[in-house]
Amino acid sequence: MANAREAIQLAKREPENCQRACAQLFTVFGPAVHYPDSDNFTIWDAKQQEVHPSCRIEPKSASSVAKTLDILVDHWCYFSVKGGGHSRNAGDSNSVGGVTIDLDLLNQVEFLDNGSKARVGGGATSLQVYHALESRNLSFVGGRVGSVGVGGFTLGGGTSPFSNKYGWGLDNVFEYEVVLANGTITTASETHNADLYFALRGGGNNFAIVTAFTIRTFAQGPVFTGQTSYSANHTEQVLDKVYDLFTDEDLTSDVEMGYDLYYSYRSGSEDFTLMGTQRYGKPIRNPPVFHEIDQIPTLSRSHTIEYMSSVSNGSLPMGTTRNLFATLTVSPSRSLLSKALQIFRQEVEAIKSVPGISTNLICYPMQRNAIAAMKNRGGNALGIDLEREEPLFIILLSTAWSDANDDMAINGMTTNAVRRIELAAHELGVTNRYMYINYASAEQASRVFSGYGAENLQRLKNIQKAVDPRGVFTSKGLWKGFVKLL
Repeated sequence: MANAREAIQLAKREPENCQRACAQLFTVFGPAVHYPDSDNFTIWDAKQQEVHPSCRIEPKSASSVAKTLDILVDHWCYFSVKGGGHSRNAGDSNSVGGVTIDLDLLNQVEFLDNGSKARVGGGATSLQVYHALESRNLSFVGGRVGSVGVGGFTLGGGTSPFSNKYGWGLDNVFEYEVVLANGTITTASETHNADLYFALRGGGNNFAIVTAFTIRTFAQGPVFTGQTSYSANHTEQVLDKVYDLFTDEDLTSDVEMGYDLYYSYRSGSEDFTLMGTQRYGKPIRNPPVFHEIDQIPTLSRSHTIEYMSSVSNGSLPMGTTRNLFATLTVSPSRSLLSKALQIFRQEVEAIKSVPGISTNLICYPMQRNAIAAMKNRGGNALGIDLEREEPLFIILLSTAWSDANDDMAINGMTTNAVRRIELAAHELGVTNRYMYINYASAEQASRVFSGYGAENLQRLKNIQKAVDPRGVFTSKGLWKGFVKLL
């Protein structure tokens, strides 16, 4: 991938700065600094696993992060910051020849205000937070996958099984503790550093390193999760009912309900599989909101009633599969659901022989309630039309594979599928400028912030320049990974 090649070339040009920085870090922090030849370090995506930093540091506090950043800036050594580590490009959360700042030890969960809030370390994963909160029958707007870090998840948006009731993750943060590019530790909230607070609600890694989040918590017990799969001859019938679950106000007004649609192909399978994940925020078997779709015959059906820590705790491989996401957002269209599945199938057919391929077209709504919640606490940076009377559909293409030799084929399939689905959406008049940053591919990165709207884009640029005048967090600075604003 282009980003990885560029990062590797940069690493070859400027290794001495980072070697000196690592030596100083080791003098200051000792065993918290790890060198690649003796480091037992795994990260989710194989493309990131393949690259090596000059060293990796595990700070234990915000002050340690600040000192680390001071040293890196003094040496002008490039770096990456790892929270959960679910990014998919070299340099995002594991540095290519620079320094990887691994926040995994900043994972504490502290209860505040009689449990109505919690202070969560910037390196915590959704699973760690779910576990801690469930000890008091509480939860938060966390990820569907437990190993996803709260940091990247929240800074980019944070779509969750609980979003229909509480909104997205970024709209459930009261305060951020951050380390700025100059090493200053400060906080941002609706009443303190309000511009920075706005920017951190959707602006990604362009402003600071977040060392703690103060988040909203809520009473929550076990949840219902249903898994279904369907034969091809029931596809259109299923899509009819899914569209109703996404758009019918009588159904979506049940705030406990969520539904994710999957159209999938696995290496060695005879055919594609249409699947659905039903979610319900209460421990009720066969919730009435799913009655209509439950009348459709299934190939398989299963359900659990468990806490989110169990629901989200899947066994994802670490560092063995290569992963690519790409995304688009559209207004509701029943016709587009059928067309998107058709396009995806056609594009995947050409690469079905890729060994170990697992590829999905996933669709779920940004619900009306989640959009309404974006008005809270001064609003976020995403630029969503908050007066819209209908939901949006988030479409994600997610592919995993094993061999670097197949990168070009996977990238080509993904690019073509997204381009054709976007064209179909345009023809149907349902395009939307918004693109979910956490699902965007490297190829899509240049379009993400323009999708926030001209006014928000300019405001974010102004804030970035104000808090980071040297451009440490920009594409011309020291943390070049992920989606850059400047």
